[in-house]
Amino acid sequence: MSGGAVRGGLAAALERYEVVVGVEVHCQLKTASKMFCSCSTAYDGAAPNTHCCPVCLGLPGALPVINRRAVEHVLAMGIAIEATSPAATRWDRKNYFYPDLPKGYQISQYDKPLSEHGYVDIEVDGPDGKYKKRIGITRIHMEDDAGKSIHDGFKDSERYTYVDLNRTGTPLIEIVSEPDIRSADEAHAYLTVMKQVLQYVAVSTCDMEKGHLRCDANVSVMLKGADKFGTKAEVKNLNSFRFLKMAVDQEIERQVGIVEGGGRVVQET
Repeated sequence: MSGGAVRGGLAAALERYEVVVGVEVHCQLKTASKMFCSCSTAYDGAAPNTHCCPVCLGLPGALPVINRRAVEHVLAMGIAIEATSPAATRWDRKNYFYPDLPKGYQISQYDKPLSEHGYVDIEVDGPDGKYKKRIGITRIHMEDDAGKSIHDGFKDSERYTYVDLNRTGTPLIEIVSEPDIRSADEAHAYLTVMKQVLQYVAVSTCDMEKGHLRCDANVSVMLKGADKFGTKAEVKNLNSFRFLKMAVDQEIERQVGIVEGGGRVVQET
C-alpha cells in the first residue's frame, strides 16, 4: 500500500473518533526566595550547589517556613480564573526517589489545593471559522521543585550524572485542566491563554527556555458517541507550544492506529 493510501486510511479513521485531552501546566512562581526557606531563586548562572541550605536539602532537624508571596501568587491566579479557595488547605508528601531530589519526596498538595474549579475561555481557528470554548480547570496546587540532573558536558559524563541542587525548593504551581480539550489546536490555544493569564497576573515570567513553564498532555481517543473515555497516555515535560501541538497530534494518530488495528492502548507515560 502506498504512503498516500495509508495516510488517506488514517484520515478516514480519525473522522470516526473523538479526542479527549487534559493539560497539566507546571509553572515556576516569581519569588525572591524558595518555597520553604530563604535561599535565593536567582540561581541562573550561579555556581552549582551554592543556593542551598539545610531546609531545601531536607537535612534532619530543618524546619520549613512557607513563602507568603508564593501563596499570594496562587490565590491571585485563582481569582484570575474564577476559581474558589478553601477555608483550610493542607500539604502532603509525594514520595519518590530521584538523584536530584535530596529529601526523597516533594512537598505538594493532594486533596486540599489552594484553588479549584475555575476556567479560561479560548478561541480556536476551526474548519468553519473561529469558535470560542470554555475549558474548565480542576485545581491549582503548590509544590516545591526538584534539582537538576546534568547528563553531559563533562569528560566523564558517559559514566556519571552530575547533580545541581540550586533549583531544589523553588516554588511551583501545577494547573490541572478538566478533560475538555478536543484537539491539538485547542490544546495549543489553552496553553497560549494560560501563559497570558500567568504573565498578566505577574505570578511568573513563563520563560519556557529556562524551564519556568512546562506542560504535560493526557491524551485518549474514543469512538464518537461512546459514553466512556478511552485509555489515556501522558506525554510529559513539553517546553514549547509547538511541541505540545505536535505531541498531541502524534499521540492521536498512534492511538487511533492501535485501536483500528485491533489492539488496546496501554496507560503509560
